[in-house]
Amino acid sequence: MYDIIIVDDSAEIRKGLMLKLNWQEYGFNVLTEASNGEKALALLKARRVPVLITDIRMPVMDGLELLQECAIRYPEMKTVVLSGYNDFPLVQTAIRKGAKDYLLKPVMKTELIAVLLKIKKELDDERERALVKIVHEDVLFPEVSALVTMYGMAEWANHAAPVRFVTSEMRIPQSRLAGGQVSGVSFKEAYQLLVMEVVSQWDKNVVVFRDPNQPYRMHFIVHQDSGSMNEDSDELLNRFIADVKEKVIRFLQIELVIGVSHPVCGVQHWKTGLESSLLSLSRSKPDMVSQTIFNDYHEHEEGLSNAILKRFALSIENANEGQMLQTLDEISQAGKQASVQSFSFFLVQLCLMMDELIRKYDLRDIDLHLMLWHYINSVWGYESFDKIIGNIRDISLRAVASLQRFKNKGREDTITVIQKHMLNHYGEELTLSAIAEQFHYNVAYLSDLFRKQTGSTFSDYLLKIRMDNACKLLQDNSLKIADIAELTGFSSSAYFSNVFKGCFGVGPNEYRKKMSTLES
Repeated sequence: MYDIIIVDDSAEIRKGLMLKLNWQEYGFNVLTEASNGEKALALLKARRVPVLITDIRMPVMDGLELLQECAIRYPEMKTVVLSGYNDFPLVQTAIRKGAKDYLLKPVMKTELIAVLLKIKKELDDERERALVKIVHEDVLFPEVSALVTMYGMAEWANHAAPVRFVTSEMRIPQSRLAGGQVSGVSFKEAYQLLVMEVVSQWDKNVVVFRDPNQPYRMHFIVHQDSGSMNEDSDELLNRFIADVKEKVIRFLQIELVIGVSHPVCGVQHWKTGLESSLLSLSRSKPDMVSQTIFNDYHEHEEGLSNAILKRFALSIENANEGQMLQTLDEISQAGKQASVQSFSFFLVQLCLMMDELIRKYDLRDIDLHLMLWHYINSVWGYESFDKIIGNIRDISLRAVASLQRFKNKGREDTITVIQKHMLNHYGEELTLSAIAEQFHYNVAYLSDLFRKQTGSTFSDYLLKIRMDNACKLLQDNSLKIADIAELTGFSSSAYFSNVFKGCFGVGPNEYRKKMSTLES
C-alpha cells in the first residue's frame, strides 16, 4: 500500500478527490492533505511519501515551487499536477520540473484510476529492485529505512513486526515438456504472471520480488501480526502458501516447492531471513513433487547458533587460545549432530567471519581460500568433516598467534590499521563509536588517541578521505553526481554537494567543468 499526499488550497477539492474512489482498491492510501506547498513540505519532512498530487495555483507556495523543491529534496517521489483548462502552459512547466502526469479539473474517476495504475506499476518495479538490493547488498541502515518507508513497508521493518521470507521454486515435470510444444521459458513467464496476480490479492500482507539470476524462483515477504512468532499461529502464512500452490498446480499443472524462513524482526535481519528461506528450500527432496519446508531454526539455536559463532570470533580476536580451542570443540560436537545443510550454512558464516578478521587485522600469512573456502563444496561429502575441523583449528591457531604479535606492537599500529580501514571503507557508514566497538576501545579514549597520533579528528580525517576520492571520481564524466555521492558515503547528492562546496568553494559540477577546462 503506497501513501499519497493531496495538496490543494480548496478543502472541497481535496475532500472530493479523497471520496472519488476506494484508493486502497488500487493499492494506495491517502495519508494526509495540505492547503499549500509550504505546508506540504513540512508534512513531507516528517514523513516521506512516494506520491504527491498537487494543484498548480495556490497561495503561499504554488505547485510549481513545490515541484521544484520536491525535485531537489525527494527526487524519487512521483508527482501529479491538477490544472484547469487554461493552465496548459503551466502544466508544461510542471512536467519539465519532474511531474509524472497531470489531471484536468474536474477530475474524472477513470482518468484518476489510469494515472494511479501507471504510477503503481512504476512503484512496484522500483520496490522490487529495492528489495533485491536490500537482501543482496550491504546497504546502509538509513538508506534501507528510507526505502522501506518510501515503498509502503515502514511497519514491516520495525523490531516489533515479525515477517517470514518464503521462496518458491517451480519444477516442471518432464511430461509437460514432451513434444517440445511448451518451453521452460514459457512456463517461467506464465508462472511469474500467475504468482504476481495471486500476490495482488494479498497486497496488505505479502510483497513479492524476483532475482533476475534465478527466473524459476519467486521470493515473498509475509507480514505477520506483532507477537505472531509461534509457528502454530501462522494462519495467514499457511493460507497464502496454500493459495499460491493450489493456483500454480491447478492452472499450470507443474509442481511448486516452497521454503519458509524462521520469523525475523527488523529490516537489518531481512538478509538472514532470505538466507533462511533458501536454506529451507535446499532441504527439499529432488523429486518432481510439490513440497513445503519450514526452517528448523531450533537446530541452530541449540547447536550451531550465532551465539557460538560470536563466542568463537571473540576468542580469536582476544587472542585467547584456550577459549578458542574450547569453543571449537563445542562446534565440532554440535556439527556432528547437525544436518549436512546446517553445517554447510554455519561453515559459510564462519568463513565470512574469519575473512573479516583477516582483512581487519591484515593477517597476510593466512590464505583462507586455500585453507577453508576450498572445502565449502566438499562439506556435502560428510566424510570430510574431520578435515574441515582440522583446517579451522590450524587457521585459528595462526590467527591467534598473529593477533598476539599484533597486540604487542602497541597503540600506534592500531591507529594505522584504523586509518587503513577508513581508506578501504570510506564509502560506507563509518562512525567513531562503531570503530571503537570494533577495535575494543572506549570512544573518548580512541578519539583523543586518534587526534594525537594523526593531528586530526576522526571526522575531519574521514571527510578529507571522502573529498580526495570525490575529486578523483569527478574526473570520470560517466559518473553522475548522485553516483559519486553514494560511492563516497553520503546519504544524498544534495548533502554531498553542500559539503563539497564548503570544502572547495565550488559545487561538484563547477569543479568538474573547471578540471575539464584545465585538461583541455
